[in-house]
Amino acid sequence: MNSIQGELIALDTNQFIFALRQEPLYPACKILLWEKLPQLKIYLPLQVLMELERNLTMTEMRSLLVILNQAKSIEWDYTPAPIYLIEQWQQRGAKKGDAVIAAHLEAANIQYFISENRHFLTELPDLPFHVLNSEAALKALLL
Repeated sequence: MNSIQGELIALDTNQFIFALRQEPLYPACKILLWEKLPQLKIYLPLQVLMELERNLTMTEMRSLLVILNQAKSIEWDYTPAPIYLIEQWQQRGAKKGDAVIAAHLEAANIQYFISENRHFLTELPDLPFHVLNSEAALKALLL
């Protein structure tokens, strides 16, 4: 695996939630968001933004926006994922939410997706991006 430093990467909703709520089972999420963000170029697709709005309190959303300003760069993508790509991912077996995120990542040519969902598309072959958990992402920053 190559270093993710310098690459435009996407973080799953759970990365933000676990970091903001300091989930003790996922300490690497907190380190990634609170300490390593200045080294990262972040891609934030519409689907993740909508999931964050549904799952975070207003105070957490404000904190997240303050934290995101520390990223090396951030690309906000407010456009919906292409329908044809969502349908392709669903035909390959992805659940609706996963299909939408995968379509966003594929359309934007994102190489790395950081998620704690062990199941995220792991059953699907030939992904156009790598799925890493936060611990693996921290290691990939050091390469």
